[in-house]
Amino acid sequence: MNTLQIHHFFKNSVEKNRVCHAFIIHGGSSVARMESAYTAAKILECEKSPEICGNCYSCRTISSNNYPDVHLVQPEKRNLSIDEVRNIQEQMYTKPYMGRYRIFIIETDWMQAPAANSLLKILEEPPSYGIIIILARNNKNFLPTIVSRAINLPLNPEIDMPVNDKNTLKEITEMIEAAADKHWQTLFEAAGEIAKNLSREEIENLFDSLILMGRESLLQNMERNQFRLPDNAYSGIIKINDYRVLAGILDKRQYLKFNVNIRIFLTTVALETSLPKWRNWQTR
Repeated sequence: MNTLQIHHFFKNSVEKNRVCHAFIIHGGSSVARMESAYTAAKILECEKSPEICGNCYSCRTISSNNYPDVHLVQPEKRNLSIDEVRNIQEQMYTKPYMGRYRIFIIETDWMQAPAANSLLKILEEPPSYGIIIILARNNKNFLPTIVSRAINLPLNPEIDMPVNDKNTLKEITEMIEAAADKHWQTLFEAAGEIAKNLSREEIENLFDSLILMGRESLLQNMERNQFRLPDNAYSGIIKINDYRVLAGILDKRQYLKFNVNIRIFLTTVALETSLPKWRNWQTR
């Protein structure tokens, strides 16, 4: 699905009076997920619902994060804690101040067991006016019971380069070139700078982009263009001509789900990208 399709889904839900109490919007970029959630909140709360007038109090204050019945929850390191769920629960069962619903937009990829179980209780017995919208990179890390009690709305992957800072792009290029030239000190220093300046999500988005660009490079080599990236998606950072390199990056991408050392991760991927013959170096 794209963001427009998600918007249509919420409009249809309102028109048919079949609004669910829980949604998981996953995939795409963090910007697209957040945009979809806030648009959904406007569709649900606008004076002209299911349309969005853009001028009423609800539309204006939702956009500025000042609407009293829409709450954004952004846990540290995107790991939802039991205290945050208790706070959601306390507010959830208070009737809306102004709108039709009380909406909680939760941006999280992980939930500790106590938090997950507590959230599950809310999903099992929600108030008629309570709505939870979970925003996640994917829904694979949640309890199956949580996933099954929500409507899952997958966003298509967005083909873009999430790092716009020229210095960071330069550091990424230097890191890969240093690995190819076996300039180890430069490699380690560049990896350290990137790890210091980028958040974990930015690094994950970066490698998602590299994977997509690598796939496109392989398809171009095969003279197959059924998955054409837009011109502005290319960064000039990486050219992949060997499927083993892409396989190596895909293999390592999973380690970002864990508490890995980002410097070591970046160094290993740079070696994988520039020196595919070292592929067996990867940690199993």
